[in-house]
Amino acid sequence: MGSHAPSPAKAGGLGGRLERPRSLREQIYQRLRTAIFTGEMLPGTPVIEAEIAASLGASRTPVREALRRLESEGLLEPRGLRGTVVRELEREEVACMFDVREALETIAAQRASRRMAERDYAELERLLERMKKHVEDPLELERLDTLFHERILAHADGKRLKKMLEDLRADILLWRFIALATPQRRHEVVAEHAAMVDAMRSLDDAAVARATSRHIQNTKASVGPHGDDA
Repeated sequence: MGSHAPSPAKAGGLGGRLERPRSLREQIYQRLRTAIFTGEMLPGTPVIEAEIAASLGASRTPVREALRRLESEGLLEPRGLRGTVVRELEREEVACMFDVREALETIAAQRASRRMAERDYAELERLLERMKKHVEDPLELERLDTLFHERILAHADGKRLKKMLEDLRADILLWRFIALATPQRRHEVVAEHAAMVDAMRSLDDAAVARATSRHIQNTKASVGPHGDDA
């Protein structure tokens, strides 16, 4: 997996001391999250509270709080005597989770398309424009990608659907970021989102299903090499 991960960001990750007076807990959380997303901390890497605190020049309390937050998001997991490690997912588990996500995202997009007004589509269009502007920034594009899908889900009007999708997205968050590692894939993601919006505007459920399926399956394929190494 490591050979496919993007290079660690100079301004993020575990390099360098923390800035004050920003919340130390938030800074540590962001540093660790970036280190995981950029491949600086690969799946299976032990996460040792005392070592992180020493490297960042922080006390152990905000580090502990940041680690708990990352664990709640599914990026870290307890691993017996090894303590906490960066979460690892088996190839078949990753593939299954993307297939389930395809089905749920399709339902969400179809339901939302029947409930959205023109102003709601205009909001998605504005998000697409922001994605185009940040297509060279994987971290920001991932954030906007998440926001795009969250806006659709907000209009799908289903509490159980919302919970299932939010839990699933959290579980594959790292893999979604890995999928944005290459410039080509980032441009494709923006185009696929635009195709989803066009299909939703048409109120054609079959077209919505095709556009959504293409997007999720292409994302799944883009992390395939990583899954094979799992």
